[in-house]
Amino acid sequence: MTSDESLTPKLVLLPGLDGTGKLFAEFLKALDLGVSAHVVPYSPDIPLGYDELEPLVRAALPARGRFVLLGESFSGPLAIRIAANPPPGLVGLILCVTFASNPYPRLGWARGLAAFLPLKSLPRWVRAPLMWGSASPSKAPRQSERAMAGVAASVIRRRIAALLAVDETAALGKVWVPTLVLRATRDRVVSAAATMKIMRGIGHARRVDVDGPHLLLMTRPEECADAVHKFMHSVCEPFA
Repeated sequence: MTSDESLTPKLVLLPGLDGTGKLFAEFLKALDLGVSAHVVPYSPDIPLGYDELEPLVRAALPARGRFVLLGESFSGPLAIRIAANPPPGLVGLILCVTFASNPYPRLGWARGLAAFLPLKSLPRWVRAPLMWGSASPSKAPRQSERAMAGVAASVIRRRIAALLAVDETAALGKVWVPTLVLRATRDRVVSAAATMKIMRGIGHARRVDVDGPHLLLMTRPEECADAVHKFMHSVCEPFA
């Protein structure tokens, strides 16, 4: 192992609403071969909210060495929570197209109804904005459809209820590790206001805007990989 390789932290990825991590495939291909990446998938059959997922994710984090934690979309609040009470080895945080609190504040009243949503039987034009961020159902990525197909409807409903109730705003001020915020300029799922809340809460965070839709890592893998490489290199500098 070279000295450069020993300095490079691992990249641990927490997935979006599907929880499978399958939508990271193109992004992982775009990553430099020197970056070791590990995806923490969630159960496709057991409905779990943030409180239940946190101990499972913490148990799956690297026990040795340094690592950077990336939370995409649904997993952003979970990544923020972990970074606010960091385990040994955490040296950086990446928040991608995500939020610290309910991204749909006007729908907070609906969280009790989420358990009854017939999500998978809804027309594609209804599911499109919520599940993959496209206003046009004809543009629904096939990968997203396949990833969702393998997840129980009750699991997706539980996750939607969790994100409608979450609020990790207070935890933002406790995040001291270097932080990168990736924002999609054409995001129809997470608003610019949600991004600004994160930026205000983590004063030292740096933001990179990428031209693309909500499924940013899947649709703009090279641009995102470039931003992540630069961030991880900056994280390595103090240890060089």
